[in-house]
Amino acid sequence: MKYPLFKVHVNTEQALRNLDHVLKSGFINEGEQVIQLENELRSKLGARNLTLVNSCTSALTIALRIIGVSKTDEVITTAMTCVATNTVILNTGAKIVWADIDLNTGMISPSDVEKKITSKTKAIMVVNWAGTPCELDKFDQISKKYGIPVIQDAAHAFGATYNFKSISDFTDFTCYSFQAIKHFTTGDGGAIVCRNDADATLARKLKWFGYDRETIKDSKGEWKGQKWDADIAPHEVGYKFNMNNMSAALGLANLSDIEEILWKHRNNANIIKQMITGHKRIALLDMDKKVNSSYWVFTLRVLTNSKIRDQLIYNLNMKGIGAGLVHLPNYIYSAFKDFQVNLPNNELFANTQMSVPCGWWLETKDAQYIGEEILKELDKLDD
Repeated sequence: MKYPLFKVHVNTEQALRNLDHVLKSGFINEGEQVIQLENELRSKLGARNLTLVNSCTSALTIALRIIGVSKTDEVITTAMTCVATNTVILNTGAKIVWADIDLNTGMISPSDVEKKITSKTKAIMVVNWAGTPCELDKFDQISKKYGIPVIQDAAHAFGATYNFKSISDFTDFTCYSFQAIKHFTTGDGGAIVCRNDADATLARKLKWFGYDRETIKDSKGEWKGQKWDADIAPHEVGYKFNMNNMSAALGLANLSDIEEILWKHRNNANIIKQMITGHKRIALLDMDKKVNSSYWVFTLRVLTNSKIRDQLIYNLNMKGIGAGLVHLPNYIYSAFKDFQVNLPNNELFANTQMSVPCGWWLETKDAQYIGEEILKELDKLDD
């Protein structure tokens, strides 16, 4: 594929230097590099209580554990997302309650969420589709009104902002992914940001069996001499979810390029958007002026049916353009068969949405070509 939908970015020369240093140090687990990356990401993302983990899935799991979600509870969430958003809920035994989405954004609807709240609602899960923040201010209001914590799946949204603020300012928990094909990668990895200090302390414990390693390690991650005899309370019994120094070394190398990467994603997306705006078969996703998307991919809706959409994807693929469906609605999988409900907007969005690349690997002329080919191929298709 000449213009793939995803591509892995690695600052190879710096990564090799960083990894050489780690390997020769003999300290490859969580230590100096993890601490350094954590500090740099706190500054970059405007997130004081950021803790690195080994995946976004682990971050979401920790958030659910801190909230105390169990099999007697309900979690309101969106079906229009990666299955990782919702398999973590299944693993708690809680009941999934699907809320419908806003057809014009592809993201969970605050008004429908509010309709689904019951006395059993323990948490609300929201997702930023393709790097665009959802209506975070409205979910913050709902959270405060009902006393229900909100978990934000920000796997696609590294570097995105909302109302000129960090997206983590608006939810109790914000979970990032640093998996291979994201804007910023550590090979595999993630982070959890907690708005509350006490939650952040518990998150650090849960990622490492129940110990807060910051109390027994120095700034380089080396043992300070204290014994591993601190008590682990029942609610603190944790996991092995930490990031290691090799992953962090790769991340530190890649972080030096992140501003250019984000600029290219945004610039290419805006070029494609400008070119295809106004076409009778295209509906562009709404984006509030308060939002600064990181544009992981560029999503559009093809009117009026899936047949036209699927043919367009095929035709673009034949021309080397990696068009496709990033995610399918989770309710199609039998794992979620117990939670079926009518979601008309979700169904229509799923049948008309598609994404094309807008990433750092594309030059301006490539983005223009993609826009031109979308228009050209659509004009060939009949209802």
